[in-house]
Amino acid sequence: MSKFKLSPHTKPLLLLTLSLLGACTSADQIVKSSVESVTNHYGADSFNLIATAPANFGLTSKSQYSPQAGQQCKTYLAGLGGEVTSQHQKTDSIDVKSIEQTAKFNIPLNYHVAGCTMELTRVDVAIDGHYGTSPLDIGGDVGGISVIADTLTGGLTSSSSASSEFRGLCTWMFQLSVARIQQDGISKILSCNAADSDWSVSSDYFERNKPGGTIPRSSLKNKDVKFTFRLSKDEEPSMDNRWIKTDKGWKPCQGSATSNRCQTPPVFKKFKMNGRECTVYPTCTE
Repeated sequence: MSKFKLSPHTKPLLLLTLSLLGACTSADQIVKSSVESVTNHYGADSFNLIATAPANFGLTSKSQYSPQAGQQCKTYLAGLGGEVTSQHQKTDSIDVKSIEQTAKFNIPLNYHVAGCTMELTRVDVAIDGHYGTSPLDIGGDVGGISVIADTLTGGLTSSSSASSEFRGLCTWMFQLSVARIQQDGISKILSCNAADSDWSVSSDYFERNKPGGTIPRSSLKNKDVKFTFRLSKDEEPSMDNRWIKTDKGWKPCQGSATSNRCQTPPVFKKFKMNGRECTVYPTCTE
């Protein structure tokens, strides 16, 4: 059987032709993506998120959009060399300020991608701030709103499914730092929990929830949804049975060779705060 062989002059031409075909395919996909980016737009229906952050905090909302039921919403990604399901996120934010601040963000209910409709499925609302002067003295937490179809609201009460106001009470949770640069110093974690109309949260940690709730999509159009964070005046230890509260303040336990928990009777240890050696938090000295 004879074999087909390319001449020395034909082989370079064939390779060039294949290269050009590949380039044309990639160029077509890039042009398609560019056209899609021009035609992408938000829908006319929307609601207003009115979000409040306490002093010394900033706030960010991230609106998540996913393909409407029955639609694929594919887009080409050159880096992957193929098509993937589109996702979209709209981000709004306000920077940290020394005073309480309220922002009004307009959140569209739909996003259109080259003939494909994506709908709002969730809005995450987060705050972050500083509790000290060090770059490490930062913390934040997040709540959110889930947007669901009306067919999924069966069994939900009006207060849980159609509420237009959500509250988050935030607390700095202190602990002995494990960071080498702050060894035996104080670090803090921000914890925000859903609060009732009196700004109270459950005393049982296991019954607490993150601020937010669920809202049917049909009830959001032209609606004002409020999301308010407040900072508690009281701080708490980040873990149970690591500190003991006294008349002078909180004292950290020494623990034992096998556990960091407070022993009976407790043995206390010193810690550092603002360059000082302390025995009680937050006053440092008794």
